[in-house]
Amino acid sequence: MGNTVSPSVNLPAIPPQPTSGNPYGLMATPVPALPRTWSFIDRHTGQPVTYTCMQGCTLNHASDMATPSYPEDVWCWFWDDSLTLPVNENGEPEEFRVLSTVIKVEPWSTTIAERLPFAVVELIDDHFIDGLDPDGLETVINTLAGRVEAMRETHRRLVEVREEYKQQVARNQVAGGVA
Repeated sequence: MGNTVSPSVNLPAIPPQPTSGNPYGLMATPVPALPRTWSFIDRHTGQPVTYTCMQGCTLNHASDMATPSYPEDVWCWFWDDSLTLPVNENGEPEEFRVLSTVIKVEPWSTTIAERLPFAVVELIDDHFIDGLDPDGLETVINTLAGRVEAMRETHRRLVEVREEYKQQVARNQVAGGVA
């Protein structure tokens, strides 16, 4: 059996495809081809600071430019397209953002490692694995890939168990038993 659901199957609780979109409306403009350079007033010193975004930054820095800002509050990120799935937390399925990944840099962070771009993985709505360097992100990817393989094995077993169960119900009905 294949790993796909027949298009004729009606699954009203599950959207036909995951939804996507930017959850925070951060892509005010298309991703620039070149990093943007802009200035802000440092709230500590009152002096102008010129800053160049990391390539691909999707944040709209208009508020940073419009009013004095603390340098430690200035950062860049690239948010990928969101994916939502119906998660049943309290008896009713609700759409939650899952497995979103951000590349972020905080150039004035007190944590030195955050001054270089790093990844943040949002496992499910507002639950993050933060501060991932390339090796850390690869570890998360490999861990999730292992879980996907385990889910594929569960899918295979489910198909087999369902078929066996349907045959058992059919045998019981023929024999006059209860399913």
